[in-house]
Amino acid sequence: MASERLRQAIRERVLPRQPPRDALAVARSVVESGGESVLGALFFGSRKTQAGHDAWSAYDLFVLTHDYRSFYRSLKARGSLKRGPALVTALNRVLPPNQISVLARSAEGPALAKCAVISLATLERETSEKRRDHFCAGRLFQPTELLYARDAAAEARILDALASAHALTLSWVRPWLPDTFDVESYCRTLLRVSLGGEIRPEPAQRADALWSAQRGYLAPVYGVVLDDLARAGELAPVGAGRYRLARAVTRAERSRLEAYFRRSLVRATERWFKYVVTFDDWLDYILRKAQRHTGREITLKPHERRLPLVFLWPRLVRYLRDKNR
Repeated sequence: MASERLRQAIRERVLPRQPPRDALAVARSVVESGGESVLGALFFGSRKTQAGHDAWSAYDLFVLTHDYRSFYRSLKARGSLKRGPALVTALNRVLPPNQISVLARSAEGPALAKCAVISLATLERETSEKRRDHFCAGRLFQPTELLYARDAAAEARILDALASAHALTLSWVRPWLPDTFDVESYCRTLLRVSLGGEIRPEPAQRADALWSAQRGYLAPVYGVVLDDLARAGELAPVGAGRYRLARAVTRAERSRLEAYFRRSLVRATERWFKYVVTFDDWLDYILRKAQRHTGREITLKPHERRLPLVFLWPRLVRYLRDKNR
């Protein structure tokens, strides 16, 4: 369970006194389109951290709701959803969250919001020991900003979910930690292990880039996390801000966590097929993201664009094989 010290450290950083104008405008635009069912909007990702984004980068938001159908009906009524609300609602109940694109308004004009739509109750489960995979936990142990909460009760629940995502990091990273570690090596390991658990377009060096961009948040917050874990007897201090595990990693624990990340990888890949339905213009978005992270232009042939799920597999395999070069 997260300590009050950790909750306070996260609250001070997640509730910005001066939120970025462009992201705040995008979040408000999405909340307005989503209607009364929206409970909160969390800003995260490359726009938030300033790690490798460009003019084409979307604004990543977790959009928290209490009623999927009402949310999608509201989007449809405002022209922000191409698919039928019933279909997208049904898909949101399978392997949540849904990823959808919403053309929103920023302080500088039209902007693309990439929204991970999930109920607040499901988010609470997915940042707890009862989580079914690593999707939410793997994103929300990193910096976020709460740009909208419908009321104080929703705000408190969202902050508790974030604190839980931070406090539980040791439970999934233990087998891969070095013999002794400090805050920096702990956080670098979190990023490397978490990114390695998904098929992603970013090269392997992405974990180092994220640490460099996020250290102003990660270092003080995980300083509290490690101190709490030492007080709880999970870590043993070894001097100069360094720690070691208080109990050894067992073979059974390693096997269980390897299975957890394999299951998460399967579920994350299965979500791709759902996003083809829920995310408008998904192919162009993926191409721009791959080009941004590799610096290489990718041009599709007519038959690849017409039937991407049939003809793009060889190109995808080559890209994943060569992306780190």
